[in-house]
Amino acid sequence: MKIKIERDEWLEMQIAALRSRSFNTLDVENLIEELEELVRGDKAAVESFTYQIILHLLLIDYWIEESEWNRRHWRSEIVNFQFQLSNKLTTNLTKALGDRLDYIYSRALKGAIKKTELRDRFPKSRPYSLATIIGED
Repeated sequence: MKIKIERDEWLEMQIAALRSRSFNTLDVENLIEELEELVRGDKAAVESFTYQIILHLLLIDYWIEESEWNRRHWRSEIVNFQFQLSNKLTTNLTKALGDRLDYIYSRALKGAIKKTELRDRFPKSRPYSLATIIGED
């Protein structure tokens, strides 16, 4: 707990220095490290939500045997993940996501195959647009 308080106090000091334009008092190296960690965490969260959305879309669209019984639950999960994703997305993260979408799809495809044990059912290339994934369609 003490570490968190000290970190929070340090962050507040950095914010105050930035607001007052007191750049000479900034702890630049540690501030850069904090910002890089923030970006890494946001990118990881965006990719994780996207993976979950694609996985559930695949299950709904291609796992016919289970879709009838689980469709409502899977759609609910998609809505939840899209909401969480929308809270994280920025212009830069949306661009980065677009660049990684095919890779994330390949991982979700592997997850769907592992879950269903249906190797030849799912499309090898991504059938979903970025707009569909983030819920704009």
